[in-house]
Amino acid sequence: MGWQVQIVHMSRLSVYSMLPYSEPDAPPLLVAIWTTTGGLSLTSPPQLFPQYLRFPHRPHIIVASEKLPNQLAVMVDDPTAPGGKRLTFTGLAGNIMDIVSKKLNLRYTYVRPPDGTWGTLQRDGTWNGMIGLFIAEKAEMTPGPFFMGYARSKVLDYSSSYISAVYQILAARGSPKVDPWGFLLPLTPLVWAALMTALLAVIIVMLILPSWLPLDSNQSSRIEPNIFNCVRVLLQEDIKKTTGWWWWERVALGVWMMIMVVMTQSYTGNLMSLLAVRHIDHPYQSLEDVLDHGVKIIIVENTNLLPYFRLAESGIFRELGDLLGTDRVVFNKFSELPSSMRTIVRDGTHVLFEADLTHSKMIPPEFSLTGRCDFYLSFSTYMPTPIAMVTRKNSLLIPGLNKVAEVLVESGLYRYWLFTSQPNSTTCNNPPKIISVSTVLALSNVWGMFVILGGGFLVSLMVLLMENVVAVGRYGR
Repeated sequence: MGWQVQIVHMSRLSVYSMLPYSEPDAPPLLVAIWTTTGGLSLTSPPQLFPQYLRFPHRPHIIVASEKLPNQLAVMVDDPTAPGGKRLTFTGLAGNIMDIVSKKLNLRYTYVRPPDGTWGTLQRDGTWNGMIGLFIAEKAEMTPGPFFMGYARSKVLDYSSSYISAVYQILAARGSPKVDPWGFLLPLTPLVWAALMTALLAVIIVMLILPSWLPLDSNQSSRIEPNIFNCVRVLLQEDIKKTTGWWWWERVALGVWMMIMVVMTQSYTGNLMSLLAVRHIDHPYQSLEDVLDHGVKIIIVENTNLLPYFRLAESGIFRELGDLLGTDRVVFNKFSELPSSMRTIVRDGTHVLFEADLTHSKMIPPEFSLTGRCDFYLSFSTYMPTPIAMVTRKNSLLIPGLNKVAEVLVESGLYRYWLFTSQPNSTTCNNPPKIISVSTVLALSNVWGMFVILGGGFLVSLMVLLMENVVAVGRYGR
């Protein structure tokens, strides 16, 4: 915006302004007149230094954008465009620019970065991708989604944020597997503790009560067998027959039998349920898991992540930075992510580390095609980052774009577009790790039980051999 002062007479001054984004031959706009008698009076616009929330002359600007899973580049027929074709974007970018053009009263033409990336700082200090277009003044703004960052803020201007994102790991879910040790799951440490406490209580009763009662020699000699009867009930064995039982002995042993019946029936019911359960592995819940398992990681090239990896001095980002340039890190463009997800991520050899907004647009189409949730997102999240529209440095578009961002936030339009742009948008948000099936009993379900049975037989055999060795050593036979 330029200023021009015209002195008509020493008693009269006219102030003209060249409006931003005006055509080269456009006449300046008279904005103020000063006279000796009337002082300074404004004409149009009503402010001498206005914030352009809406441009009066509908200027034309160049808008940079790039393909994402939720916004596609399309060539449409336009007789006024070179070659009769004009680039446009569908999805979120197109929706945002529709509002920007109406609110700010401007026209726009799309342009794509030559390398198809958003841009990052190179080792020689230059910027590539979309940011390079802004620095070279080949584009004026982008609707985003553009992740904010300190390095980018030195060469760009951000509007107010209209949404935020976090980075997560996207990985393939494992196939349903049988847990052969599932029969141990109902017997938690707390259950074992309660069971042993109850057994100890019954044994104490068997030991204490006889000391308060007069017993003959026959009755006192069966105290030890009664204690072993409690253990035999726990092991589902028959009890030794005794004669002349006291009533309290029958009550104590009867209560213990009832406890064992309830425990046995409860365990049997849980065991039948567990035999129908299949477990699905979700092994990569953090970047540490990814590095420990040796799996390869996919990162979008020339994004806001790379400076953090390269400059980190410690922690997991430092470990990732050390892997840059090796075969453990694979760089993809945004347009290549869906293809990579269907191939190398699905087969389990790679994982994708990217923003949750990107994941939310790639997983639903896969479910629509296959009817299955073949992917999951990690519990661990990284780098909460605000997202905004971006302009060249010191652009006069920022005040108007801030208003548009406020509209997107207050109305909830952007989130609405995210969740309604395609079907099944939330179906696979929390895929189950455990499923139940109807199938016949197989050795794969119960081989853990046979391992314990065989282990018990082996221990019994070892004890038998040791008893024979001790007997031979003591008695010579």
